[in-house]
Amino acid sequence: MNISRFSVNRPVFTTMVTLIIMILGGVALNRLPVDLMPEITYPSLSVSTEYDNAGPEQIEDLITRPIEQAVSAVPGVQEVESTSSDRSSNVRVSFIWGTNLDEAANDIRDRLDRIANRLPTDAGKPTLRKFDLSQFPILILGVTSNLDPIEVRKIVEEQISYRIERVPGVAAVDVWGGQEQEIQVLVFAEKLKALGLPISQIISSIKSQNVSVPTGVLRKGNYELMVSTSGSE
Repeated sequence: MNISRFSVNRPVFTTMVTLIIMILGGVALNRLPVDLMPEITYPSLSVSTEYDNAGPEQIEDLITRPIEQAVSAVPGVQEVESTSSDRSSNVRVSFIWGTNLDEAANDIRDRLDRIANRLPTDAGKPTLRKFDLSQFPILILGVTSNLDPIEVRKIVEEQISYRIERVPGVAAVDVWGGQEQEIQVLVFAEKLKALGLPISQIISSIKSQNVSVPTGVLRKGNYELMVSTSGSE
């Protein structure tokens, strides 16, 4: 059937069909939902591990490579990427599309449990996360002041962050930057050698003294106060 001839011979019918299509299209366009942050699930998981006081080479040899070898054997793995930096290791595992991420996550957890004894004892436990766009920050606020950087960070953490968390729709607030107060122990190698003290003894002594021991509960009226003794004081 010739569409052009049919349309010319029946102009009323053609006009009505065209108007119906235009009206339905306009209604559908107005009711079409728009989501600025659509739910997109990428077939990838990441394994993050913290290891304080370790450089990138140590992180790669002691943590990243064992984790890579473990997760590479999981069914459905398409690609494994890793990043080793100061004090942290991040391994990203990409799967083929259609992979059940819940089952894949369970398989990776089983693999990580098998190599737990191969990782350093003082390293943090590997954390498994799904790649979710909704977890990325959508608002970043900067704070500047003439005060001491340590004092500025303390003010943001104790007086500002919790107020922002109370705003409806806010999931979490992370504080970055600034400076945190710390105690540095400087060791002179010549004096240690002269006294015959190994560095391991110094580290053990600091660890044994820098402890917090709970001593009980102090009841005062309707309040219960937890009391602890700090070994560093």
